[in-house]
Amino acid sequence: MTIRILDRSVVERIAAGEVIERPASVVKELIENALDAGSTAIHVEILDGGLSYIRVSDNGCGMTAEDAVLALERFATSKISSSEDLDKIRTLGFRGEALPSIASVSRLELVTRASPAPEGRRLIAEGGAVTVEAAASPVGTSVTVRDLFYNTPARRKFLKSPLREAELVQRTVLRYALAYPQVAFRLTIDRRESLVLPQGKLLDRIAALWGREVASEMLEVQWEGVDLHVWGYVSRPTIAKASREFQHLFVNGRPVRPGFLSVAIERPYHGLLPPGRHPLAVLSLVIHPSLVDVNVHPQKAEIRFLQERSVYWAISQAIGKALSRISPEEIPQQAWPFPESRAEEVRETPTPYIGDLRVLGQLHHTYILAIDPQGLWIVDQHAAHEQVLFERILKNPSPVILSPPVSLQVPPREGELLRTFQEVLEAIGVEMEPFGGQTILIRSVPEVAKTVDLTELLVEISGVLDRYRGSLSEHLREQLAMKVACIAAYKSGDPLTREQMQSLLDELQTAWSPATCPHGRPTFVILSVEELERRFLRR
Repeated sequence: MTIRILDRSVVERIAAGEVIERPASVVKELIENALDAGSTAIHVEILDGGLSYIRVSDNGCGMTAEDAVLALERFATSKISSSEDLDKIRTLGFRGEALPSIASVSRLELVTRASPAPEGRRLIAEGGAVTVEAAASPVGTSVTVRDLFYNTPARRKFLKSPLREAELVQRTVLRYALAYPQVAFRLTIDRRESLVLPQGKLLDRIAALWGREVASEMLEVQWEGVDLHVWGYVSRPTIAKASREFQHLFVNGRPVRPGFLSVAIERPYHGLLPPGRHPLAVLSLVIHPSLVDVNVHPQKAEIRFLQERSVYWAISQAIGKALSRISPEEIPQQAWPFPESRAEEVRETPTPYIGDLRVLGQLHHTYILAIDPQGLWIVDQHAAHEQVLFERILKNPSPVILSPPVSLQVPPREGELLRTFQEVLEAIGVEMEPFGGQTILIRSVPEVAKTVDLTELLVEISGVLDRYRGSLSEHLREQLAMKVACIAAYKSGDPLTREQMQSLLDELQTAWSPATCPHGRPTFVILSVEELERRFLRR
């Protein structure tokens, strides 16, 4: 095979793939440009998940006509001028790749004006050709990207659905909104406002994105060393999540993947959180640029520290110091799953038979003991109740109208999922509607969930919608019913009255699938009379 030098257009498309993977990559690069330009307000608009239309507008310093033309050339940048500058990078962008990479895989329009110029310039780049014309424009820059990957269909077909791509754009905006609370952000998805975040303090930004209840449970972190400053907020042990999605780390204003530093974040919580739960964190590290290498990843999502151990230690110290301010009464006790007192003795009582099973008692507040002619039944109260409630929701959720309706603040991503799948939620008895901003108005819940914590219910439901959103509606409905049943069912450790236990057993006997819970776990074990006789050597 003959080796040949590729055409410039081919090289640009290949290089663009290192920087521009999907619509969220475009939004990330344009937001970084806007922040480097000193913007105090950034507006992001997308259509069809960003596949057909993206616009990022800012009120930064703008560009002159000459600089605007140069900005579309590869490796043209105002951030650095020599290799030595790579050791002291203080800006988010520095390679001069973003705009030319975007222009090589889309139809790009750039409108900009720098003060005190009386008029701006409009640049239109398509297929390698650039046209320039005068345009009316406020001070700042607006970049419009249309038909992303129109000339690279192979890359376009590997993108997710518009809903998923829009969600990734939303996550990107959220990360920079947390990193720069002093900057106003606005996100419009399919002509509907998804985020409106005015300038403010970091705790105000956390409240706007995650809710006031979460913000009230955050602790301020402040720690300063010789060449490293750690500040931000972490959650109290009273609140935690099932994933690390709510851990955000910024180094010199740059969002980065926490990676091994997640261990440093969670180490001070050892013994304070149950297994599988993770604290929330929004932490900013300010470190001398010479001690960090930001040029190790195409999307600049990962960095390398010159002294990793020192950074690890500093983060753990900073969080440990914040947690030390909590009084012992505020730390949730990780209770032993079985009560300290002795279990109720198992003995027969004159209680009359109700159905085929007769309740004897409760073992460790977890298992129901009952008898029938077959022998001794040991019933897992959570698994059995979960199956009964699951079948009840699928058969008839019996919605309970909440009067007055309950309003709750939800994070933008969860709110978008809840709005998208309203019809499926109504099928299990959950009726809700947007109520402005990040507020959701809950009008009804299934009868089995009328006493559960509604905030927990929405969080868990959102997780199911996120995990199974690509499923058929019937499968999604079943997954939602399973989650609601799990939340509402009796838990291990719940003391039950004899009437509650007997009622559960009666319902279990009429269930369509009484032997297992919705997750496939057994609901009961039978110790037959024959088995007892064998164990006591009567056979």
